[in-house]
Amino acid sequence: MELSIVDFSILGFGGFFCLVWVVGLSLQLPGSSKLIVIYFIGMSGLRLVWEAYTHSGLVTHFPKLYAFPVPFLYVIGPSILFYYEKLSGRNGFKMNPVHFIPIIFAMLPLCYWIPLEREDSVLLIHSVTNGDWRFPNAIFILWIIGPKLSILFYSLSIAMRKSGEGVLALQLLPENIRRFSLVLLVYILSMIFFDIIGYVFGIRTFYQYSAWSHSLAAILVYLYSRYNPSVMLEISTAIQSARYSKSKLVGINSKEAIQNLHRFMTKESYFAEEELRLPTMAHAMQISPHQLSELINVHFKMSFNHYINHHRILIACAMLEESKNNILSINYSVGFNSKSAFNRVFRELIGTSPREYRKNPKTFFKEKSNLLQKIEPKL
Repeated sequence: MELSIVDFSILGFGGFFCLVWVVGLSLQLPGSSKLIVIYFIGMSGLRLVWEAYTHSGLVTHFPKLYAFPVPFLYVIGPSILFYYEKLSGRNGFKMNPVHFIPIIFAMLPLCYWIPLEREDSVLLIHSVTNGDWRFPNAIFILWIIGPKLSILFYSLSIAMRKSGEGVLALQLLPENIRRFSLVLLVYILSMIFFDIIGYVFGIRTFYQYSAWSHSLAAILVYLYSRYNPSVMLEISTAIQSARYSKSKLVGINSKEAIQNLHRFMTKESYFAEEELRLPTMAHAMQISPHQLSELINVHFKMSFNHYINHHRILIACAMLEESKNNILSINYSVGFNSKSAFNRVFRELIGTSPREYRKNPKTFFKEKSNLLQKIEPKL
């Protein structure tokens, strides 16, 4: 196998990019979900480095390294379930030991691999990458595609839960995040599908381009997370809303709660608090965060953060029309912590920038009216 600078460059860059990203996250991320996020991205980085080593041809020069990272990739599937449960607010969630059985079995092929001579290792690698299903090659082909099958299984099992919470959570996301999530989900599932087909039938182009796509996906996710820093908070809120959507708000007077919420927003301007979070608002209303999340979801068909942003943008519109304050001061006075976040949300909800809105607010009367209608109490 000839050395491929293209494969090494594309995949190696993606891999080292993820590893540098992990270092940054380890210094920035707070909370109990920190380690699982770092593991996800770290494993993606290590997998891309492994793909660079494999597809570039370095594997034939150092074949003994080929098999050792594979068992660790089997942890990614169960990690998807664990991270989903953490995002849903189940901090006490514990994984059933049965989820780790495939990881234990994934260690067994190493017993065959380790004693092999260098030439036999190279021959086995060629057999696996060319789709040769004769024994013992078949065991190693299944071994290599096992982590991908695990990711598919866990992803689809969440999406197809009888409760429908996975699908509902997607529907509850703000439109821009929902579109990105759907495109990313289809992209990743397609990438995994082509990777599996490539190994099953020995089609190098399929698993090669799948690996390239993995590298591109990692960079796109990073860029989107920088563009929209609240994306994980929105996803977490949507999952929690979906999970508790069947509680029917037992124990509270929904009409009274909606009136209180509306008062807190319009009379007491809670939306202007930069660090306003669901638990803080729920505490002020003397209900649980789950009840408040569901209340907003059921009556306004949106997440908590989206609801708050509606109020912020409506007040920002009024200030742009009635005052001569500069846009940056308006940005901070309605609760946004950065100009970029304010501009992004304003454009998302009104369809233009704050600067353009101020020039001719009457042009956007319909958009503003629609915004107001969405958060009017429906009693």
